[in-house]
Amino acid sequence: MTRLLLLVMIFPAQDGASQDKPITFIDETKDAGLVDALAGMMGHGGAWGDFDGDGKVDLFVGGFCDRPNSEYAPAKAPVPSRLFRNKGDGTFELTGQVEMHARTSGALFVDLDGDGLLELYVSNNAKAKGGKTDEPQKSATTRHSSLHRLHQGKFIEVPGCAAAPPTIFTSRNVGVLDYDGDGQLDLLVVEDKFTKAPRSALLRNKGKLAFEDVTGAAGIPQDLFGLGLAVGDVNGDGRPDFFIAHSNRLFINEGGKFVEYKSDVFDHHPTDGEDWPCGAVFADLNRDGRPDLVVTAHHEGARNRIFLGDGKGGFRDITKEAGLGDVVPTKCPHVEVQDFDNDGWPDIYTSAAWMDGDRVVPLIYRHTGVKDGIPRFEPIRPIKAPMVYYPAGPTADYDGDGRLDIFLINWFAGRRCTLLRNESPKRHWIDVRIANKTMGIGAKIRIGEQVQELNIGYGYASGQTATCHFGLGDAAEVEVEIVVDGKTIKQKTKADQVLTVRP
Repeated sequence: MTRLLLLVMIFPAQDGASQDKPITFIDETKDAGLVDALAGMMGHGGAWGDFDGDGKVDLFVGGFCDRPNSEYAPAKAPVPSRLFRNKGDGTFELTGQVEMHARTSGALFVDLDGDGLLELYVSNNAKAKGGKTDEPQKSATTRHSSLHRLHQGKFIEVPGCAAAPPTIFTSRNVGVLDYDGDGQLDLLVVEDKFTKAPRSALLRNKGKLAFEDVTGAAGIPQDLFGLGLAVGDVNGDGRPDFFIAHSNRLFINEGGKFVEYKSDVFDHHPTDGEDWPCGAVFADLNRDGRPDLVVTAHHEGARNRIFLGDGKGGFRDITKEAGLGDVVPTKCPHVEVQDFDNDGWPDIYTSAAWMDGDRVVPLIYRHTGVKDGIPRFEPIRPIKAPMVYYPAGPTADYDGDGRLDIFLINWFAGRRCTLLRNESPKRHWIDVRIANKTMGIGAKIRIGEQVQELNIGYGYASGQTATCHFGLGDAAEVEVEIVVDGKTIKQKTKADQVLTVRP
C-alpha cells in the first residue's frame, strides 16, 4: 500500500476573475547578472530546473549557432549554451557546464532514472550536412540532441544514449510521459517537417538511462512531424494522450497503443507557406475539470486558437467567444496557461511582447471569468503593432515569492534575452511538487474548481519545473485533492508555501 505524505488544497469558487489588480513585470536581467553572460546570445530553447537540489530553480539557455560571426555582436562569435546556478539572492552564476555549440531548439530538466537527480535533455536541430565553412558553425549545424547526467555535481554527456537517437535530425519539442504505466518516464521527441522523411519518436524507458524506440509498436505513424507538443489525459482514463502542433494531430492512449482522434476541428488553413501552428498546452480553462487546448502560431500574423474539451477526448473551437479572435501582428511560438496574478483563474501567455522603449511587456490574456461555460480572456493591452517575439519563454518562480516569472530567450541580432520578474500585487498561492520516481508527471491536483495535471515540456522549445502553481486569491487556508499512484488524498493546508508530496 502506498503512503503519501501530503498537504493539499481547495478554495471557494468565484463567478469571475478580479480585474482590479494589474499583471506587471520588471526587467531583472541586469541585476540578476545575466546580461554580460548572455551578451550576443541568439538562442531558441531553454529550461528551468533545480539541478543542484538546493530548492532554487536554475536556468539553462540553448544557443543557435549557424549564422555569421558579425550577427552575434557584441560577442565575437556564436555564444554556446549556458547553464546558470541560482544563488538565491536574486542573482545567477555561470557554471561553465554544458557549453556546447549547436542549433538548440529546446531543453528539459527531468529525472529519467528515478534517482532523485535531474538529467538535462538538449534538443538540437541538426542537419545531415553542415553547409557551413566556418567553425564552430560547421560542426554545430550537424550536432544531434544529447542527454546529460549529473556526476559528482556536474553534468556529463551520456555517450550513445538511445534517448537522443541519431536518426532524429531536426528535433524540436521533447515530451515526458509514462505511456505504458510502468513507473518510468518515457520520451516523445518531435521532429519538424523541414528534413527528408520527417518522423517523431516514442522512446520507452528501460531503466538506467537505456531506451528503445517503440514508435511503430505503440501505433504512432512513422511520418508524424511537428513543432510544439502538449501531453495530458484528455478523456479521463488515467493514461497520457498527446497533441502535436503544426501537423495538428491528437493521439489517444488506449493502454500503451495510441489511436489518432479523427476530426476536422484542428484543421489549419495557412495564409502562406510559413503559417505554422507551433505552441500547444492542455489546461482546464473554464474550471469544469476537463482539459482544454490552446494552440499558438509561428507566423507574422498569428491566429491563436482555443479548443474546449468535453472530457471524452472531443474538442470544439471557441477562439472568438473566448476572446482570442484578434490576429497578433507577430509570431507567438511558445504558450503556457498560468495564473500570473494569483486570483485563482488561469491566464494565457505567449512568447510575444510589446516594447515600451527597452521595456518588454509580455502578451498575456488575462482570465475574466466564465459565461455559459465559455472561458473569457482579455489581453493586458490592445493587440496592435509594433510587437516582437521570442522563440522560447519558460516560466518559473525563480525568486520564491509565489509569483511566476518569465525568461524570454532572444533570437535576433542586436537584442538580448530578458528575465521578467513578476511584480503583480500579492495574493495567496501554493505550489505542489511530488517527490516520486516519476516526479509526479501525470498526477492530477484539484483545488476547489481548479484542476491541473502535472506536466513539463509543454508549449514550444521550453522546459518548466515539475510544479503545479495555484493562485488562491484571498484564501489563506485551502484543501487539496491529489490523485497520484492510483490513490486519492485530501487534506487541508495553509497557503503561501511550496508543498512537496512524498509517496
